[in-house]
Amino acid sequence: MPLLAMTSGCANDSNDFVELQALLQPGKAQPDPRIQPLLDADAPRLQVGFLDSGLAGVMLLENSRDGVRTWLSVDGATLLTRQGMIVGERGFGAGLMASDIAQSMDAVLGGYRAETVRFHSFLTGNDRTEMRSYKCVVENRGDKIVTIRGTPTSTRMMRETCNSTDQNFVNVYWISNASGQIVQSRQWLGDFAGVVTTRQVSE
Repeated sequence: MPLLAMTSGCANDSNDFVELQALLQPGKAQPDPRIQPLLDADAPRLQVGFLDSGLAGVMLLENSRDGVRTWLSVDGATLLTRQGMIVGERGFGAGLMASDIAQSMDAVLGGYRAETVRFHSFLTGNDRTEMRSYKCVVENRGDKIVTIRGTPTSTRMMRETCNSTDQNFVNVYWISNASGQIVQSRQWLGDFAGVVTTRQVSE
């Protein structure tokens, strides 16, 4: 299912909708009603980009519960993150429903090399959930400078290489040396949604 990018404002007085660049599903031309209250509250923002489709936009933090943050696009699609690592998504196609990333998260945030296992649940075309497991290697790739909110930021780059019997992917995380938080990433959401990049916009 293709995604469409909205690059002009909706029927709304706020120019913030232009900045959001909504990732709209076909036939869905109106913003989700949950967006405006988040804009009014100046909710934290996450810049995202889908490499396969070439689409990019900004998502707003809708809520945070039990350590999981829910980021909302202007048309109602969501990304779920735990400490900057994506654990699920809704509304971007037959992608990642849930994941167990505990082992990889410990190594990525701890900055050390490790062999880990992660588990993903995907929604299939038959509306069934398929569980997949992956063996991964997490490596510290050294210090890197990245630009976050216009400011050069010293980070540690962590690379996670994962394989199963028929799938493989590489995730990359940039962790701020000052805050210990993931400020930029490149993460795989499955064969359909592909790779998504994230970058902190505001907290």
